[in-house]
Amino acid sequence: MKIKIICALMCLLILSAAVSCGSEDTTDPAVTGDISETIAETAAEETSPPRIDSLLDISLNGEAYVMLLREERAFEFYAEDTGDIIDTAVYNRDRSIEERFECEINYVLKPGLWGSAAEFKSVIRGAVMSGDDAFDIVTGQSNIVQPLNVEKLFVNLLDTEYIDLTKPYWLESYTEGINLNGEVNTVAGEFAHSCFSNANVIYFNKGIIDENGMTYPYEDALNGTWTLDKFFALAESATKDINGDGVLDGTDIHGYCSYGNYLQPFFSSCGLEYTEVGDDGRRVLRTPDDRMIDVAERLNAFCRSEHYINSDKTYGGQDANLMEQFMNGKFLFMGMMLEGTETLREMEVDYGLLPYPKYNEEQERYYDTILRRYTVAAVPTTAKKPDYSALILEALASEGYSNILPKYYEIALKDKYIRDEASSKVLDLIRSSLWLEFVDLYYNDLAFSDYFAGYVESSSGGTFASSYEKNRKSWESKIEKLYESFEG
Repeated sequence: MKIKIICALMCLLILSAAVSCGSEDTTDPAVTGDISETIAETAAEETSPPRIDSLLDISLNGEAYVMLLREERAFEFYAEDTGDIIDTAVYNRDRSIEERFECEINYVLKPGLWGSAAEFKSVIRGAVMSGDDAFDIVTGQSNIVQPLNVEKLFVNLLDTEYIDLTKPYWLESYTEGINLNGEVNTVAGEFAHSCFSNANVIYFNKGIIDENGMTYPYEDALNGTWTLDKFFALAESATKDINGDGVLDGTDIHGYCSYGNYLQPFFSSCGLEYTEVGDDGRRVLRTPDDRMIDVAERLNAFCRSEHYINSDKTYGGQDANLMEQFMNGKFLFMGMMLEGTETLREMEVDYGLLPYPKYNEEQERYYDTILRRYTVAAVPTTAKKPDYSALILEALASEGYSNILPKYYEIALKDKYIRDEASSKVLDLIRSSLWLEFVDLYYNDLAFSDYFAGYVESSSGGTFASSYEKNRKSWESKIEKLYESFEG
C-alpha cells in the first residue's frame, strides 16, 4: 500500500533572533492593518520554535523519497490534518520538510508487529538483496529492524553527509550502544515518539496507598531517594488476603504484578549492565559483583513471595490483562510502558507514576529503560541517494523534537492522561532518565538480555552468581561473533 503525499504550500513562520529577544514594536497596529492578523501572526511566532538542526535548505528537485513503515504505528510519520493536535503536528511536519527541501515523501505500509516479524524483515531483505531501490528509508520495531544490521543491509549513517548524532533529538544511549567498530546502521530518536512512550515505568494505585495509611512515594522519587528497599517495603505492606481463606492468589491484593518484560528493567534501574568497555574499546562481559548479586537474589526472593504475582500466569495474556487487573485494584504496583496511561484514563481510582527504583540513595541517577517496541530507522544500501535519505531522517527527528514531542508530552500526556502535578514532575524525571544498554540493543543477536528477569522468577534454587558463570562462555562467544559480523 502506498500513500502519496502531495506537497502543500505553507508559510513557515520562524522567529528571528532579534524578535525572540523581545524587541519593542512601536508601530500602532490600528494604523497598519487588521488587529486580528497581528494577533494570529504573534501566536504563530510564539508557538513555532526555531529549528535546532544544522541543515541547509537545499533543493531535492521535486524527487520522491519512499519510507517503509509498520502500519500499526504509521501515525508516527503519516497523518491527515484531522484537527487532532498530534495528527496535525505530524501532518505539518511532513509538509514543512517537503516544502523546505522541495521533495515528496511517500509511504509504504506493512504489518510490523512481532507476530509479523519474519514477513517485515523479508520485505526489507528482499528489496536490498535484489538491488531494488524501493525504499529510501526503512523504519520499524526496534527488535525487528535492528537485527538486520549484521546482514549489512543498511548504510553506516556515520558516513553520510547530513546526520548529526550529537543533536538532542537523537537518543544518545542508543547511538553509543549500537555503535560497533565505528558503524551506526540504525538510529532511534524523536522522529517517532515511541522512543518515549515505550519507556518502562511503575504505576501505583492511590486507593490502596490511602487504605493502608501510607504516603505517596512522590517525594522520594523527586528527591532521588526512591530505592529498591522502599519499593519492597510498600509492596509488602499492601499485600492482603481479601477473602480470608489463608491463600494469597489472584482474588487478593498483591504488592507488585508484572511479567518478564517489566521485571528486567530493575536490572538497569539499579545501575547494572551485563558488559563494560574493555581496554581495546570493545564490550566485554562483566563478572557479577556484590551489587548485581544482591539485586538478583533479593528480587528472586521477592518474586517467590506472596507479595508478587505474575500477570501472564495468573490472569492470562500480557499487557491488556495486566492493566485491566490494575484498574480493578488487584495490586499496588504495576510495571508497564508509559503509553499505558492511554488505557488507564478509564480507571476510576486515581493512580500515580514513578520511575523504576534506584539501588540505593547513593546511586547518581535513575535509569529508565525502553521496551523493545519503539521505532528505529535505517537507510538501505540500495537507497537512490543515501545522503539525501539521511537528510530527510535528520529533518524528521529535528522537527519531531521541536513540534511533535512537545505536544505529545505536554498535551496528550500531561493534560489528557496524567492526573496530578506530582506525576507530571515525575514524567519530567523519567524523560531525563531514559537509558538503553548494549546487550538489550543487540537482543536478537546476543539472546541473553532477559536472563536477569528469567532468573528472578525462577525457583530452581541455584545462586545467581553460579548460574551466571555457567553461561559465561556462551555469552562471551556471542559477543565475539557479533563483533566479527561487523568486520571486513
